[in-house]
Amino acid sequence: MAVDYSFSFTDAAAADLDETLNYISGELSNPTAAQSFLKKMETAISAVRTFPLSGSPALNPYVKRNDIRKTMVGNYVMYYLPDHLKHEIVILRIVYGQRDRDSIEENL
Repeated sequence: MAVDYSFSFTDAAAADLDETLNYISGELSNPTAAQSFLKKMETAISAVRTFPLSGSPALNPYVKRNDIRKTMVGNYVMYYLPDHLKHEIVILRIVYGQRDRDSIEENL
């Protein structure tokens, strides 16, 4: 039986989510798309809470840790860290997929 992990956002991830929703809703004038993105984010979080290792390892020369994982949410990459001892998922960052992710991944 799968046990759902709890989850939390880092300050950076919470800011990423706010900026993304504000951009889609305000700058793009598309609140419906913002709501759709939020539903996709909720679905992705639910999936990794149930299956913490379902995301791909975020392995590249810039990522300092080997236990950080990532999953796509629409056009965005959600980086997260499963803590198996605490049964918690820590969402580290939510980054637009076309953005230069090397500098972001270097600071995960």
